[in-house]
Amino acid sequence: MPALVNIGARRKEAEAYLPLSLDEARARGWQQLDVVLINGDAYVDHPTFGVPLIGRLLASRGYKVGIVSQPRWDEASGLEDFGKCGRPRLFFGVSSGNMDSMVNHYTAGKKRRSSDAFTPDAAPGKRPDYATAVYARKVKKLFPDVPVVIGGVEASLRRLAHYDYWSDRVRHSILVDCPAEILVYGMGEQPILEIAARLSAGEDICGLTDVRGTAVRFRDDDNWRYLAGKSDRDEIVLPSYEEIVADKKIYAEFSRLYHLEHNPDNARILIQKHGRELVYVNPPAPPPSTELIDAEYELPFTRLPHPMYAERKIPAWEQIRFSVTIMRGCAAGCSFCCITEHQGRDVVSRSEASVLREIESLKELPGWTGVVSDIGGATANMWHMVCTDEEWHQACRRASCVYPTVCEKFGTDHAPLIQLMKKAREVPGVRKAFVASGVRYDLAFADQKHGDEYIRELVANHVGGHLKIAPEHISPGVVRTMKKPGKEMFVRFKELFEKYSAESGKEQYLIPYFISGHPGCEVKDMVELSDYLAENGWRPQQVQDFTPTPMTLATDMYYSGYHPNTGKPVHVPRGADEKAMQRALLQPHLPPYRELARKARQLAGAPPPPRRKVPRSGRVQRSDAFEN
Repeated sequence: MPALVNIGARRKEAEAYLPLSLDEARARGWQQLDVVLINGDAYVDHPTFGVPLIGRLLASRGYKVGIVSQPRWDEASGLEDFGKCGRPRLFFGVSSGNMDSMVNHYTAGKKRRSSDAFTPDAAPGKRPDYATAVYARKVKKLFPDVPVVIGGVEASLRRLAHYDYWSDRVRHSILVDCPAEILVYGMGEQPILEIAARLSAGEDICGLTDVRGTAVRFRDDDNWRYLAGKSDRDEIVLPSYEEIVADKKIYAEFSRLYHLEHNPDNARILIQKHGRELVYVNPPAPPPSTELIDAEYELPFTRLPHPMYAERKIPAWEQIRFSVTIMRGCAAGCSFCCITEHQGRDVVSRSEASVLREIESLKELPGWTGVVSDIGGATANMWHMVCTDEEWHQACRRASCVYPTVCEKFGTDHAPLIQLMKKAREVPGVRKAFVASGVRYDLAFADQKHGDEYIRELVANHVGGHLKIAPEHISPGVVRTMKKPGKEMFVRFKELFEKYSAESGKEQYLIPYFISGHPGCEVKDMVELSDYLAENGWRPQQVQDFTPTPMTLATDMYYSGYHPNTGKPVHVPRGADEKAMQRALLQPHLPPYRELARKARQLAGAPPPPRRKVPRSGRVQRSDAFEN
């Protein structure tokens, strides 16, 4: 009898998740699935993980959805894993997971990473390089007549021709390199629901050429215009793949053009030739409404890894298991960051009530200790910050709402966020509610009425000893290239942080993130940063060397050698020696880097470094950032 009980309990537990095989689907009375999602990550049933979120959303609309997570793709395994859920009635949805597979696999120095945070026990090698394209080819080989829809970060950032750092060449749009019929980019909820609805209604996949937030591929012949149909948006013909490969200045102009087309209100259709094929990118989908993302995050997620992983740990889940996402998108548009390129510039926020309900639900999770690890998102303090002038927004083509200054039309009121933070820590059972997402201090300073109150509230009640911020650099020329606020704002925030920490009777430290090797950064700029760190007693334990990721402005500078917005040459730390020297200047206190840092200072004509300041507490201030 106990064995029967265990079997029944396991079956009930498994049914709390989306099915992983056709057998599991049939146990629910489903003879065929409507949609099968191929996922490069482990299956964690949590709204922070993109594929399970899309799966839950489709299931909430009545579709029968299955998930195949981290399928084996090597020749020895054949196609077995890709067929586990059988032939879907509508389409396969394919994603590399929450990260671009190449960023996931390799360091900035192009060394293979020894771990994968999105895999059980952080085991490496559970997904292929360029995973989205590999998965798409596999399912198409197994089911050649079933539509394939690709999406997620990897597909989104590779929707046009792009420089790929790891192969050191300009690659085609991913649509040209794999047999997918449609690519979904950005926050894909609305496009994927429209695709599912239209296919379910009997439309042919070839007719779905007008879905906002998607890209399709056409043969470059007399018929493509008929297939594309009519649109209410103008078209921009971008420089072709062949043109941008042949001339780096044309590549920079290509970058300038596509970075203008991010606003759903006015974005034009982008067309780019690749030999005898055309990639046709529809305008971005409108950002999801608060009502939609409230409903999404309150779907019946278990918030746990699938029980098939037993006791194995998934580091990415461990990090966010007790965090709550309050918003998506980012209005900053930093040159090196792909968040705006993927999630969009328009911030999408959940309602206060929905966030508080999720915080209250955390007490049901195993391991809950009363500590909310993070209330945030792409940034900590852009919640409900949007353009306040609808007419202005319809015409706006700014790539950033906060750079070079915070736009006068951008709402920066922190009062609602202050109230949310206060209410979060008052939820029964909550002992602490921390903010671990990065803080945009320039937004706080732009809020003349409530900005100072926000910083005081944050420092006094929501810092767990350390607070992450991302000045990235302090040299004026470098922060301009990065599109980040200057040193003065960082110093001002640091002073307020120390003041309010002291007033609260707390010993707390900032963890500033800094980048070496960014386009526009010379060795002399890194010497300036190195001296500033020493003067303030900071010793970074890990550093972030610039990693070119597809579609970002900084990556386009790195490849082309020109700033796309000005057409002027920009310094690029490309050689191994200079990149190593810049990195060494962030950690000159470590024995392996002392001599290299000394040589860098000599090259820059700089004097010996200043003596390191010792904090009044006697403790060394440390800065943790991403490992190279």
